Amino acid sequence: MKTLYISDLDGTLLDRNARLSERSAAVIGELIDKGLLFTIATARSLSSLEILKKLDIRLPCVQLNGVLTYDFSIGEYTDCIPILPEDARSVIGVLRKHDRMSFVYKADPQYGIHVEFERLTNDVEREFFEVRKDKDYKSFEQIGEITVSDNDKVIYFTMVDRREKLLPIHEELETIDGIRSTLYSDNYSDMYFLEVFSSRATKAAGMKKIKEKLGADRVVAFGDNLNDIEMLKCADLGIAVGDAVDQTKQAADLVIGNSYEDGVAMYLAKVFNGDQ
Repeated sequence: MKTLYISDLDGTLLDRNARLSERSAAVIGELIDKGLLFTIATARSLSSLEILKKLDIRLPCVQLNGVLTYDFSIGEYTDCIPILPEDARSVIGVLRKHDRMSFVYKADPQYGIHVEFERLTNDVEREFFEVRKDKDYKSFEQIGEITVSDNDKVIYFTMVDRREKLLPIHEELETIDGIRSTLYSDNYSDMYFLEVFSSRATKAAGMKKIKEKLGADRVVAFGDNLNDIEMLKCADLGIAVGDAVDQTKQAADLVIGNSYEDGVAMYLAKVFNGDQ
């Protein structure tokens, strides 16, 4: 039976310092060499995926919660699901109503992704910008006022703040047809992420596309946070790491070891070697 294994990154495959441990890298890399079909589904974009070079992933992966699919084997994006311009303008209207603007991701033929922002609101957003501003595949531009034309291909909105500040925005955004708004805790601080993208884009949908492309008979998915729940439910086997949030563990078919103890890698080693 041909099985695809697909894992979230932050809080699942990565440790508490957002690093892929040497043990996980060695174990999973060796299994890939032996034929394990392994890839990732993440809210990150390509410029944040340098950590995966240790694994030599050769399959398509899901980025930006399902908005983009990137195929490592050919070095190209193979799928992009943009937000309709009128929906993107509605999102901006809600953000302005709450006096809160996010990073706005637009598809760009030169850089892959062009990110516009008006201001950096807190230390986490400033760190987010500093870490990513000089990466390949993504450009950043601070502008006076973000607008969306009919020719713009807006693919993503993301912002970081206290939950109490983002929750009213999230609830209002949920009333806009055509978009999906997800609010979940940051694995590395006491802040929350609010992310907005097309309702047609989900980790689960991206996972299904990869499964079909590979002709896999089944898919096993790993996750830890609220934005992983749908993917775990749609997988043939949904697995939560031991330090996942309670809602995700309740939605999973199986709970394994903690992320910071190489839970995913240790599970894969047991399964591939026939010990489980």
